[in-house]
Amino acid sequence: MLNQFLQFIKKHALITKNDKLLLAVSGGLDSMVLLHLCAQANFNLKVAHCNFGLRGEESDQDAQFVSAVTSKMEFDYFERKFETKEFAVANGISTQMAARALRYQWFDEIIKEHGLHKLVVGQHLDDNIETVLLNLIRGTSIAGLRGIKPISGHVIRPLLDFQRSEIELFALKNNIRWREDSSNNSDDYKRNFVRHNLIPLLPKLNQGYHDTFKRTIEKNVEVEAVFNHRIDALKSLLKKEKGVVSIDKERLVNEKVGPLQLLELISDFGFNFDQSSEVLNALEGLSGKQFLSTTHSMTIDRDYLFIQEINETASLPLEIYQDDLAVSIDAVQYAILLENTPLSFERNSLMAVLDFSKLSFPLKVRAITEGDFFYPLGMKGRKKLSDFMIDQKIPLNLKSRIHVLTSGKDIVWVVGHRVDDRYKVSNETKQFFQIKPIEPNV
Repeated sequence: MLNQFLQFIKKHALITKNDKLLLAVSGGLDSMVLLHLCAQANFNLKVAHCNFGLRGEESDQDAQFVSAVTSKMEFDYFERKFETKEFAVANGISTQMAARALRYQWFDEIIKEHGLHKLVVGQHLDDNIETVLLNLIRGTSIAGLRGIKPISGHVIRPLLDFQRSEIELFALKNNIRWREDSSNNSDDYKRNFVRHNLIPLLPKLNQGYHDTFKRTIEKNVEVEAVFNHRIDALKSLLKKEKGVVSIDKERLVNEKVGPLQLLELISDFGFNFDQSSEVLNALEGLSGKQFLSTTHSMTIDRDYLFIQEINETASLPLEIYQDDLAVSIDAVQYAILLENTPLSFERNSLMAVLDFSKLSFPLKVRAITEGDFFYPLGMKGRKKLSDFMIDQKIPLNLKSRIHVLTSGKDIVWVVGHRVDDRYKVSNETKQFFQIKPIEPNV
């Protein structure tokens, strides 16, 4: 396995003779095998372990295990314990995203402080297959079909050529100990669901699916390179003058630019694939049609598409009239819809769906004030807004950015958090007033 490991590193130019490495070691199978392979290869490395504190005593035992092994192997060792859940709540992100942000920020600090060159992580072929499947399920472009790169910036992944079964066999033959993460047994995470429920079905369709995926990923790496070359050539379509980007409509048609290619050209401005398709469909229509992202507007004129940055949020309070089509609140763009039929929507706090008949226009968006109260959806009694924010664990540094939508003197929506129960839609609702964030490109 060591020879194949070194050949893969050489093939992708992952490590040079003088590289100083930081190896991320969780204590699991992959990272422990990677630690021993790097030691056998005599690489110049230091070891870092993150204790995210998500599994109580088990997390602490992982840290103790990694510390003991690296001490015995005489590697410099770094360890940090994070308040992961608190960080996730404070930043409005998932625990997984919080853990990722915390570890990579810390790894970068170590690399900078100690003059290191590369971060080594233990993702392997099965991880890559899971990533490609997850990307397909979520929706992806060419980059998602080629999966994880062996090298991304200063992050390298020398185990991408190996199946997990090969890694485990190597560990058993070489008496390498590791710890199992109990959270890997849960299907709460999408990756675990794919690993436990979809991956076991693949051998029934293709016994050699590992090799098939590996070849397909290699092909898609080449396809991505060709596609990126095409996009680089198309960037000449973008002309910028006085802060406005223009795209010649005739050239767009003559170059046979499809929605995916257009998306790659305009994605930096926050537009998504659906908008890209709609833009192309609207090229022959009337001038003046406008598309909005969270940061930019795109207007279809007679001969050009014009893209420009949306001005800073209007000063508060601002007014919303019943014939308005969009509004900007704290730099977030919202579409405004009025429908006569029940709306099909995913219920979440980021949008408001209200009974139009109960509203008094113009509505107003304002900052919160002392003594504000409302009737949170699902509750019959009223609640002070200050108490509601405490319940929602909204950190102090974000409270100044909370806004409310009012009808008359009533708060009908704490923007981005909860609508008022008195203004909710019901079976008697005739017209549905919806304020929905315009989704950025994903």
